[in-house]
Amino acid sequence: MSYEVFAQKWRPQYFRDVVGQTHVTATLQNQIRSERLGHAYLFWGPRGTGKTTVARLFAKAVNCLNPTQETEFEQVITGEPCNECDACKDITQGSSFDVIEMDAASNRGIDTIRDLRENVKLSPAAYKYKIYIIDEVHMLTTEGFNALLKTLEEPPSHVIFIMATTEHGQIPKTIASRCQDFDFRYLTPEQIIPRLQLIADDEDISADDDVLALIARQSEGCLRDAENLLERLVSSAGKELTLANVEETLGLGSNLLLHELTAAIEERNLAVGLATLNKLSKQGMDLAQCLHQLIAYFRDLRLLAIDSQLDELIQNPKSELSVLKEKAQQISVERLSRIIKILMHTNREIKEYGFAQLQLESAIIQINAIKETIQLDEIINKLIAIEQKMDSSETESARTPKPAFPNSNRISETLESNFEVKSPIHSSQESEASSQAPPKPVTENSESVSNTEQPDQTAVRSLDELPAIWEEVKSQLKEISPSLVHGALKDAVLNVQGEDQINIIYPAGAFFLNYNEATADITKAFKDILGKPIQIELVKGEVVTQQGENTESVEEEIKTTPMMRRQQAEEDEQIRPVLELFDARILETQ
Repeated sequence: MSYEVFAQKWRPQYFRDVVGQTHVTATLQNQIRSERLGHAYLFWGPRGTGKTTVARLFAKAVNCLNPTQETEFEQVITGEPCNECDACKDITQGSSFDVIEMDAASNRGIDTIRDLRENVKLSPAAYKYKIYIIDEVHMLTTEGFNALLKTLEEPPSHVIFIMATTEHGQIPKTIASRCQDFDFRYLTPEQIIPRLQLIADDEDISADDDVLALIARQSEGCLRDAENLLERLVSSAGKELTLANVEETLGLGSNLLLHELTAAIEERNLAVGLATLNKLSKQGMDLAQCLHQLIAYFRDLRLLAIDSQLDELIQNPKSELSVLKEKAQQISVERLSRIIKILMHTNREIKEYGFAQLQLESAIIQINAIKETIQLDEIINKLIAIEQKMDSSETESARTPKPAFPNSNRISETLESNFEVKSPIHSSQESEASSQAPPKPVTENSESVSNTEQPDQTAVRSLDELPAIWEEVKSQLKEISPSLVHGALKDAVLNVQGEDQINIIYPAGAFFLNYNEATADITKAFKDILGKPIQIELVKGEVVTQQGENTESVEEEIKTTPMMRRQQAEEDEQIRPVLELFDARILETQ
């Protein structure tokens, strides 16, 4: 008997032997057992996942001459082919006149479909059903699909169409709607490895779990590719397969060198990383394949960094699981995500421009420059804490209102001593000059100060003392929110609207991190100092008259365009240092 390749020799002969497509085989067996067969089926999915194999099994099962199996009490239809009757043997050998296989890639014209349409009218030659298996059906022309349409909708009762394709999206809706749709899925390494182990045991091939796992990963979810790859390795390296000779045959990087490269990337050792990459190149390894291994490695590391319980999803050998979990605790998910993104971008660049070693060297340099980042709210809280610390270090007499974000150089020095910031820090001479301008002195009314120090808060004060009361309010707010006093309220103007309402007009360029919280804090401060509740309303950008001034009208705010507002915000003394600090720009103002 002539030699059979593994993919042909180990082609499943029963539905139970099909790997990873239980959702398809179970449904088909139920239809066979209940004799509720469809007249047209559409099998679609990746290559090498069993579409044609299942089509042949279905053809054997519906034409099997011994479809039943005797049990203790009765005979039942199994839904499996017996593989012993003449029908099963003829279909297995491809010699049955009632099972016609067509390749639509080479028979895609309208003439072929017209011949098929005439032949379906003929009764089966020997068995119950005439089965048409049309492979790569998406290759048919539009005219061919149109010619098939009517026959596919109302075929003779003895005809069953089974169409297979890898391009489901190219099948016309009019065709797909007339078929029962079955999707074939990629196989996981856990599904492929037992099948490879079965073949290896029967063929006397020595291959440990790491070798089989590597073959399964290289097959990318296709069992046929895995079987063909195993046969190629046996032909090249013999039946004693080791990780070293498999990597050499496939052009993969040495396992030891790859471990050195990943360790250099994790430890930010740029020199060692570049030297190891050069060794891989000199050994003649396929750097594109090495890149794929790096992506798979850091993907597994990221999964374990997210949750150590995701170990079932990793592709690396299980023997390395404990080491991977230990490394995953030392690297953040954000950094791993950026490493994967850089490597995937490098893979695309290699495919487009070549120069694999140069591209990989650039990727390692970029990865080495990645800094750990922190969340924006953490930065804001840190800035507020720094500001409070600087205020507390000054004496009460020297305390003056300062911008919400002082000199950018000063903040950058403090930030560098506390944590790393992702963006580069740039200082501006203009912001430095504005921050060094002489501060405006704050005057406090002695009477108001003494009143705030008195424990009796029941005495109600008059709004005639509003300037002094406002200074006391700001002093109290400094302890709660320094950024509020130094920011939006720094140049605010007060306007009394009756006995129980005060409007606080703040500059148009100012802003509140939390408007409702700021209103609540100001209202509480006024209540504590005045001794009675009062309504506070924050008004933006309107110019109003202060109490005691006899002005005839209120100036209306000049209407500005979004571009003008953005420019004003960028030139604001409070905002400009922040933009320079984080190398940022304003996208939109509201």
